[in-house]
Amino acid sequence: MSQSPTAGASNPTPPKQKPAAKFGWIILGLVAMLAIIFMPQLAGLTAAGKVTLGILVFAVVMWVTEAVSYPVSAVAIIAFLCVFMGFAPAAGVSGPLLGTGKAIPLALSGFTNGGWVLVAAGLFMAAGILSTGLEKRIALNILKVVGTKVNAIFAGMIIVMILLGFLIPSITARSATLTPIAMGLIAAFGVELKSVFGRMMLVCVAISSSISGILLLTSGAPNPVAVAFIEKSFNHTISWGNWLVYGGPYSLILALIFYFIITRMNKFEFTEVPGGREIIGKALADLGPMSDKEKRISAIFAITILLWITEPWTKIDANTTSIISVLLMLWPGIGVGNWKTLAGKVDWGTILLFGAGISLGEMLLKTGAALWLAKSALGGLGLGAMPVALMMMVISIALVAIRFAFASITSATAALVPTVIGFLLSLNNPSLPMWGMTFISTLCVYIAFMLPVNSPQAMIAYATNTFEVKDMVRIGIPTTIAAILLLVLFTYTYWHWMGLI
Repeated sequence: MSQSPTAGASNPTPPKQKPAAKFGWIILGLVAMLAIIFMPQLAGLTAAGKVTLGILVFAVVMWVTEAVSYPVSAVAIIAFLCVFMGFAPAAGVSGPLLGTGKAIPLALSGFTNGGWVLVAAGLFMAAGILSTGLEKRIALNILKVVGTKVNAIFAGMIIVMILLGFLIPSITARSATLTPIAMGLIAAFGVELKSVFGRMMLVCVAISSSISGILLLTSGAPNPVAVAFIEKSFNHTISWGNWLVYGGPYSLILALIFYFIITRMNKFEFTEVPGGREIIGKALADLGPMSDKEKRISAIFAITILLWITEPWTKIDANTTSIISVLLMLWPGIGVGNWKTLAGKVDWGTILLFGAGISLGEMLLKTGAALWLAKSALGGLGLGAMPVALMMMVISIALVAIRFAFASITSATAALVPTVIGFLLSLNNPSLPMWGMTFISTLCVYIAFMLPVNSPQAMIAYATNTFEVKDMVRIGIPTTIAAILLLVLFTYTYWHWMGLI
């Protein structure tokens, strides 16, 4: 989301690269792309596949170095796909060229993908609920119920983050929602920003926002994208309810573990906030009674969640339900805002990046580039001879390590999920539970808990100038270890029992 996390907060973003350094990375990315595209043909790789790999290398260099903004990288991906795919043979390594006109639908294929539809609709839904203030009322009421003991406040913040996953289908938007609430509570409680309590409140927002993304198909943008790839590659559908069954327990248990880590690894200045209940009560009183917009958005989301849950019976998929929800939000007399109001609150750069990233991912799979890349990079490691659970464990650890190279969960998903699918297909073993392994691999892109620069949601909390990187690292290291160990445990137990592995 583009909104500021809190009024008046300073914005300590990472040091900006000098223009010369950015220009150098751009040149390096372009040279690497062109070198791959025009290099001699490689065995087993089509000409279109070589083009796609070249564009992927350029994209990864841009994403990792942030030499250009994400929206600019998205436009570059689309443009390069149109041009270079157009001048590549339509099939194989020689023969008639595809043509730029025919390459355009391929370059824009991500924008007709069901995963992209859900992401775009989700950002509009997030804008709708944030325009009403209902999320503040929910957060304050939960904090009123759990009480004002320090541990209870942290539990309340995590619970709010989890519950908002049902209402705000955007990790970044949830972080942008809870960051000002956390800052407001710190100020209202009369606590120093740099106190242990103050620092850990924002670290809690930064990390719990990522954990909440695993819970639902609609609570994190990588989820519908991965589901769309799974459906196309393995002809297996994961419904909203299926995702809740598969990912929900992992997310909730990890959230519980995180609660114990953040509350037990810190010695707070007090065990209960003096006058905390009165402060929360006053904040609720200042909100006043529920407005008509809050009531309308509550009804719209009740219908939306009901349709998500009943998808197996209504046959209305989650993407269509989300579109219906956006329509209701915009409908005169029923909705909570007009197009201009809601569209102005939507991060169009994220929508553009997801579409371009999905297009690139689809081309990696369609041209066989992902298959070739996986065979070349992983084929000699002997993973195919391992038992499935052990193979999954090795893949998961590798993905978590690689994830630290990306500053965006969007770019990580676009690059890593198709590569995992390509690797699994390269094993040519139909007995492998490939869709389940892809599902588990997708969860690994969320495990980026140590550095604020690895996720926009953490950067929103970090921009308040409340905590330092070392504060997040101290909590993030044990949380990352716990997430990996829990992933291994679930692989050998729960997901095995559920038929994923």
